[in-house]
Amino acid sequence: MKRLRLAVLTVAPWLALGLVTGDAGARAKTDLIFLGNGDRITGEITQLDRGILSLKTDGVGTLSIEWDDVDSLYSVYQFRVENSKGEKRFGSVSLSRDGMARIDESGRITAEHQLDIIVMTPVEASFWQQLDGSLAFGLSYTQSNHLGQTSTDVKVRYRSTLDQIQFSASSIVTLQKGADTQQRQDLGLTYSRLFAGPVFAYGNGGLQSNDALGLDLRLLVAPGVGAKLLQNAHNQLAVASGVSFNREWTAGSSEATNNLEAFAGLAQSTYRYDFPKTNLTSSATVYPSLTSWGRVRSEVNISASREIVKDFTFILSFYDSYDSHPPDPSAVRNDFGVVTSIGWTF
Repeated sequence: MKRLRLAVLTVAPWLALGLVTGDAGARAKTDLIFLGNGDRITGEITQLDRGILSLKTDGVGTLSIEWDDVDSLYSVYQFRVENSKGEKRFGSVSLSRDGMARIDESGRITAEHQLDIIVMTPVEASFWQQLDGSLAFGLSYTQSNHLGQTSTDVKVRYRSTLDQIQFSASSIVTLQKGADTQQRQDLGLTYSRLFAGPVFAYGNGGLQSNDALGLDLRLLVAPGVGAKLLQNAHNQLAVASGVSFNREWTAGSSEATNNLEAFAGLAQSTYRYDFPKTNLTSSATVYPSLTSWGRVRSEVNISASREIVKDFTFILSFYDSYDSHPPDPSAVRNDFGVVTSIGWTF
C-alpha cells in the first residue's frame, strides 16, 4: 500500500502541472485599458483577483496591472463581477475616469465603485485560461547531524464562473543517518461553489500519510459550507465547517478504522503587489471526533512568500499536525516543522 501511495503522490503533481502546457484558445484581444499615466493597452482581460488585473496581449505577453492604477476600462465581453460584500453580477464592464464601474446585465446597468470590485472572471474564458497554480521545491542538509530534508508542493486551481476546483499535492521527506526515513505526504482535491452573497458550498477529498504520527494512509471526504468574512484588494478571510468521514490504516497493520468527525476551519491571506510581491497565508482546521469521543485532530499551515524575480519566489512555511490519539499509540502527538523553498507561479 505504501508503494502505491508514494507512486500516486509522486506522479500526480507532474500530471497536474502538465495540464498547463497545452495551447489555449482565446477570444479576440479587444479589451481596452487606460492607465493613470496615460498609457493605453489593448488585450484580453483574463482575471481580476487580489488587486491585480491580468491582461493578455499579443506583443508583450500577460501583464499584471495593479487595479488602482487602472484609470478607465472598456470591454464588450461578459464577466462575473464580485464586490467586497460578495454580491455577484454578470455582464459587460466599463470603468470611467470618475472611478465608477458600470456592469451592463442585458440592458440593466449597475454601478460599483472601482475599489469595491474585488473579482472579475470572464464568462467566455476557455478551460486553459481558467487554470493557475504554483510549484515549489525545497532542499536542506545539516552536516553536523547528517540530517537532510526535501519538500515538494504543487497547487493547480481551476476557476469557472461560480465554481472553483483546486488540486494540491505536497511531500516532505526527512532523512538522517542511523534513523528511519520520515515522510509526510498529502494529496487533495477541493471544490467550492459560490452562492449569492459571501456564502459558498465546500467539499474536500484527499489522501494523507504521516510517519511521525504512525499514519500509513488516511482517505477522507469532508463536505461543508463556508462564508467569506472579509474580502478586499489586499486581504481575505474565510471560515468553513462541516463533517468529515475518513478511513485510516496504521503503520504496520492491514486493518482499517472508520471515523466520523466534525470540522471547523479558518483561512486568511494578505498580499502586497508592489515589487517585491509579498504574500502571507495561514489556515487552521480542528477535527473533533464524533465516533471516538475525546479524540481531536488539528492542522495548521502558515506560509510567507517574497518575490525574487518575476514569477519566482522565496517561501518560508510552518506546519503543525496534532492528534490527541494518533493511530499508533506509540507515535508522537505533534508533527511540526519549518520549510524553506523556491517557488514558481503560473
